[in-house]
Amino acid sequence: MKIQFVAIIILIIFSEKDFSQTSGNDFNSIDVTLNYSEAHILYSENVQDSFYIYVKLPKNYGEESDKTYPTIFLLDGDIAFPIAYSVVRYLQFGRYVPDVIIVGVGYGGLINGSKISKRERDYTISRIERWGDSSSAENFLEFLKDELIPFLGLNYRMDSNNRTLSGHSLSGLFALYTMFSEPKLFNNYIVSSPYTAYDVEELLSLEEKNKAKIEEANSKLFISAGEMEDEEDYLTPNIKIVDQIKQRGSDYISFKFRIFEDGVHFSTPSEALAYGLLHCFK
Repeated sequence: MKIQFVAIIILIIFSEKDFSQTSGNDFNSIDVTLNYSEAHILYSENVQDSFYIYVKLPKNYGEESDKTYPTIFLLDGDIAFPIAYSVVRYLQFGRYVPDVIIVGVGYGGLINGSKISKRERDYTISRIERWGDSSSAENFLEFLKDELIPFLGLNYRMDSNNRTLSGHSLSGLFALYTMFSEPKLFNNYIVSSPYTAYDVEELLSLEEKNKAKIEEANSKLFISAGEMEDEEDYLTPNIKIVDQIKQRGSDYISFKFRIFEDGVHFSTPSEALAYGLLHCFK
């Protein structure tokens, strides 16, 4: 399978300016990006498009030649990658999360400020007329399974038995789709306010069809929603999914559902990631 990529190193960059004190309105600036991080442009044969892959390595990664690391995969990586960079660091201060590799999958906005996003194409199951280019979740899942994970496995020391997938809204929908379709692809799933209104019956059917595989995979699942989110789009359909999982019994999977008090749709991603990681790594 042909995989093309271009490496882009993201480092803390200091401009070549004098650090001496200045007076008046003159000041010296330093250009700063995310430390210990790099990126690749990876072409997918399955999707017929390129993705920006952001990778954050542990601080001491270069000093350990044989050690492998749990890996956190973030959908909507242009926004989620810098959020996870900080959330994980806070949790590591409290020793709640070990050294990990963080991977964000995006469309380039984190680097070049582009507003281009194909999330409606890549994360949706059903054909949704108002979005036009939709219902390609299967192709994107094949990209993750057959292209991205093998590429990262060749280039980074990932622990193949400890992979976490995290998504919010449409990418939360895709995270559920992945768990119910290919439950062994990841070991942990963090699903924040998934937009399941169009696909709840499809997801329930997938879970029913693959429940034996899901139980065998023994994954951990954290689902959350905001108390103030739209009832029809978020709360009602997701509670249906939660109820079906609960009916399987306590031995089915390690599962937690949380509604964030006063939470609105765009306040919940960082909360969900923090509490989801606590659940997955406890």
